[in-house]
Amino acid sequence: MAAAILVAGFAVRARSSLRPALIPWRLLVFVTGLFLVVQTIGEHGLDRVMGALVGGDPGTEGSLRAGAVGALFANVVNNLPAYVAGEAVIAPANHTQLLALLVGTNVGPLATPWASLATLIWYERCRAAGVAVPLGRFIATSAALAALATTATVAALLLTP
Repeated sequence: MAAAILVAGFAVRARSSLRPALIPWRLLVFVTGLFLVVQTIGEHGLDRVMGALVGGDPGTEGSLRAGAVGALFANVVNNLPAYVAGEAVIAPANHTQLLALLVGTNVGPLATPWASLATLIWYERCRAAGVAVPLGRFIATSAALAALATTATVAALLLTP
């Protein structure tokens, strides 16, 4: 729905700017492929590894582990397939652990440019506009921010009744 509104706005205000090159096709194919790869790898052992890393504790330890594993895995592959992989191993009744995984996969994926679709789109748009983003500085700064923000957010989640 949001995409349709955006296209309609472009059609009304700047029809000449509306072109297929505005759609990040490579990113869409890449992220779709990640889902398929993670699901396939899940069937061949990833679920066991994720289960061991996340654990089944619905309390504080399990929630902290879910947030940390979600953040780390999101920075390795991407936040969307990381959440799907983590959700597959957490019991549906473990609401706090699932929320911590959600926090980890959405607050934590700042350390690498490929960690979230939003960051991928931002990085791609910067490159297209000729804006240089120093990758080493980006990763160092973002990794520190991701660790602090994920820990603080999961802690706040655990303090909420």
